Amino acid sequence: MPRRLNSLGWPDMDASYLKRIYWRISGITMLLVILALAANSYLSHKIFEAELVPETAKKAVTVGASVSNLILKAVSAGVDYKALYGVDKAFQEVFDSNPEFTFMAATDTSGKILYQAGKAPDGGNAYFTSAAVLARLKQAAPSQDSTLVGGQYMVTLPMATATEPLGLLHIGIDRSFVDRIALEILLDILVVLVVALFFTLELLNFMAGAHLEAGLRNLSLTLARIRERDFTSRVRGSAQDEIGRILQHIDNAVARLNARYQQLTKDLQTQLKSASYGQRAELQGVVAQWEALRARFRFGSASEVATGQEAGLNQIRAPLFVFIMAEELTRSFLPGYINKLLVPIPGLSPQVVIGLPIVLFMLIVALGQPYLGGWSERVGRRKAMTIGALVATVGFVATAMANSLYDLLLWRSLCAIGYGMVFVAAQGYILDHSGPRDRAKGFALFIGAIMVATVCGPSIGGILADNIGYRLSFAVAAVLAALSIAIIALLPVDKVRTNAKESALPSLREIFGLLRNRRFMTLTGLAAIPAKVMLTGVCFYLVPLFIVSIGSTQSMAGRMLMVYAVLMVLIVPLAASAADRGSSRERLVAAGLCISGLGGFLLLSTTSFWVIFGVVFTLGIGQALSIASQSALVADHCHEEIKRFGSDAVYGVYRLLERLGNALGPLLASVLVIYYDYQGAFIAISALVLICGLLFALLIKLDPPPKEVSA
Repeated sequence: MPRRLNSLGWPDMDASYLKRIYWRISGITMLLVILALAANSYLSHKIFEAELVPETAKKAVTVGASVSNLILKAVSAGVDYKALYGVDKAFQEVFDSNPEFTFMAATDTSGKILYQAGKAPDGGNAYFTSAAVLARLKQAAPSQDSTLVGGQYMVTLPMATATEPLGLLHIGIDRSFVDRIALEILLDILVVLVVALFFTLELLNFMAGAHLEAGLRNLSLTLARIRERDFTSRVRGSAQDEIGRILQHIDNAVARLNARYQQLTKDLQTQLKSASYGQRAELQGVVAQWEALRARFRFGSASEVATGQEAGLNQIRAPLFVFIMAEELTRSFLPGYINKLLVPIPGLSPQVVIGLPIVLFMLIVALGQPYLGGWSERVGRRKAMTIGALVATVGFVATAMANSLYDLLLWRSLCAIGYGMVFVAAQGYILDHSGPRDRAKGFALFIGAIMVATVCGPSIGGILADNIGYRLSFAVAAVLAALSIAIIALLPVDKVRTNAKESALPSLREIFGLLRNRRFMTLTGLAAIPAKVMLTGVCFYLVPLFIVSIGSTQSMAGRMLMVYAVLMVLIVPLAASAADRGSSRERLVAAGLCISGLGGFLLLSTTSFWVIFGVVFTLGIGQALSIASQSALVADHCHEEIKRFGSDAVYGVYRLLERLGNALGPLLASVLVIYYDYQGAFIAISALVLICGLLFALLIKLDPPPKEVSA
């Protein structure tokens, strides 16, 4: 489709067109990255898959050699090989410490089974007595080859004294175990692929995206200005990229045009001053043309609009992403680490104790944010973020070295203080570097950084916990938090406001006044709080503990949380757009709550991995639908309350209760686990959220939002 032309016959190169160019460039870059990552993932999985069975067979040979030595030692002591006692028990001990082994048997030289334990493979006798297998009696050293027999990879070792062969030792490796390990490896590779993709997007945005987008925007504004016949010259600094050089060429051409215009004006004025009366009459036509030129075009000089504010907005995303990722890294394995350090606390059950560090973290963040806002304004946003990241780094290092639950509570409190400092200071930074027109974009950058960190952190944290342990995983989180300090140092120095007012929690009058307000509590008590209880109680507490309790790994818990985060990243913008286009926010919130609540009832059937996946999947969809519209509903439904108490007070109480819902989630989940086990806790919280969603829909239908009366 041909480009639309403007009045000068030039292509209409507006901002949206240049933005499409930017996204095409980014798309091509990401496509190349995806293809490279996909090829690397495929080849890596093939290598792992090819090496998995041989590596497991090597382990079987090592374990088999130990068992064979015990048998040979008994025979050398004079015990008849066919009259040994306790061999089957020794086999069972091997199974207890090596779950991948499902069968062990010792045969004589004819292949007859003398001792066995575990589940015999179909067709095992035929294999044991085959000539090819019996020929291994003559081998001097055990072979690491394996043969698939009836769903088991069979490893066979010869047993012989110094004078004669005794028989063969067969070890069966469960094929389903191997397939499960291969699936785990495949899932880990896919997780790394997704994380690498999101990380590349962040890196691209940090290194070039913001600068490229700003350059394209400047080019768009320059061409739009020229299209409007505005040839006032701008003076720009030196440019180091192609777009900057193009802008310099345009500015140089405009400057030359301005110089010619100024010379023409000067020559005309000189002619008019020195011309006689008759000559002036002849110059009237030239003067008229000059006046028409002045009316049609603008010449002169103008100061260039500064773009530092927007550049400052883009700069906040990288340090925020790295810091939030440090905390998100711990989500999938923190309950397991707490369980490892568990000590009895009188009057509290172990389930409640496991939830205490999570509850304490949420409470500190909830109650500290109102005070930290004014503090960060007085000391400076960058300094506040630096201090917060430093405090959190110390907290992560100390958490990695915690010796007891009491230590852990202290150090996690330190992490919470640092988290609150960085979170609030970053919000304030966006407010300071944005105006009414670009504030929404600034907070989109803020939320985007958090959501991408939520995608990357838990999944990678689970893989780390399974492979290097809890303590070293916390050390990795500390490294990330320390890295964020170095990136924060790249932010521009901001002004310190010594006269900034100290923020505080809403007053008791405001809190109790809003708690008694039916319309406000419908939004808060039936929508905001249940959504947060569901998030922290299910995702941060129940899912990590339950997945490990059914025999899965921390990596799987991380993958589950990544599924939730990916759904949020994909659906929240769509839900927000639907609400902006006129879809009922109330319906979106009610539907989201009900979908979130329905997921837990899947556990009525079974407690398999796929059911837990279904619970997290429905929770992600439901939360994404409801979270985009919840805050906006406060303004839609509480006009009178905002007029009476002020918007700061109404939203302050709303945020406070919402954050207390974050703290309530793990506490409620832990209490439910005591009485109803994990399965019952899932179902109980889901039922609570479903009931809240239905009541919310009913009350909103009976009492629709009042129309705001314009003054």
